[in-house]
Amino acid sequence: MKSQINQASQAKLESPEDLFKKMLGRAQYLLAMREHGAKELKTKLCQKFAEYEQTPGLVDEVIRLCQQKNWQSDERYVESYVRMATQKGQGPLKIRQALMRASDDQASMDAHLNLGDDVWCEIAQAALEKKYQDAHKPTERKEHAKRLRFLQSRGFSGSQCYKAFKT
Repeated sequence: MKSQINQASQAKLESPEDLFKKMLGRAQYLLAMREHGAKELKTKLCQKFAEYEQTPGLVDEVIRLCQQKNWQSDERYVESYVRMATQKGQGPLKIRQALMRASDDQASMDAHLNLGDDVWCEIAQAALEKKYQDAHKPTERKEHAKRLRFLQSRGFSGSQCYKAFKT
């Protein structure tokens, strides 16, 4: 009985090399599905492998290897996320907030989110047209406030929201 317990506990304790291989396999699996930011990938690996606490720095090693082999790139992740979110009609504030949870690459975020106020206003206008079938400023205050709240919830700044309405 004791030998079975010892074997079971030894089976749970894996060597750092085995754990590294498992983590790398999981990272490859996740990255094959879609792009991930380094921060997001680290979080997912830490959740999946509670054993990482026994070997500090192992998750960082896995992520470094993925970056060296160009499997993971924060630049690529930020670019693809911004493209996807703008196509969905989201604004710069909401996009930046989501990117901050997944990546620490501020320079890349600034570069890809610096589209200019006119472009963001066009995206906001398109979101209005999709939701309300027009982008004209409503005559009723209640309806105008409702549409402004909609745009703000999408992550557009106050000035972008007001400029999105056609006069």
